[in-house]
Amino acid sequence: MLYKLETSVGSISVTKNVIGRIVVQSVNKFDGIVKISNHKGKVPQSTKKIGGDTTINNIEITFGDNGLDIRVFVVMNFGTSIGKVTNELIEEIYEKIKDYTDIAPNSVAVIVTGVLSKKQMVRRNIEVKR
Repeated sequence: MLYKLETSVGSISVTKNVIGRIVVQSVNKFDGIVKISNHKGKVPQSTKKIGGDTTINNIEITFGDNGLDIRVFVVMNFGTSIGKVTNELIEEIYEKIKDYTDIAPNSVAVIVTGVLSKKQMVRRNIEVKR
């Protein structure tokens, strides 16, 4: 369990899986321009497994003293504006988590681990953070 809040009506709990699904939905809005990868830049071949989504395992979600911290590793298609897309993705993730869970994230970071062209992937390590 990631977050638990006791109210007069009952308890509310949010797991990492819920936050991970929100992040995956936000990335999927970019229609394949952005793909979630691991920290080494490898995109999972199969995105579904029994009982969950393997891409959620590649998202670092921590709830510390200052609040919710999210780190997403992504690979982008060649010709995509890294600054524009990462800032849009950070804003999308921030707003969706705030809307769905009523928890404002402390920080959202998108790390571009590579750029894909038709023939090869060029490794990068570019971190954009809010």
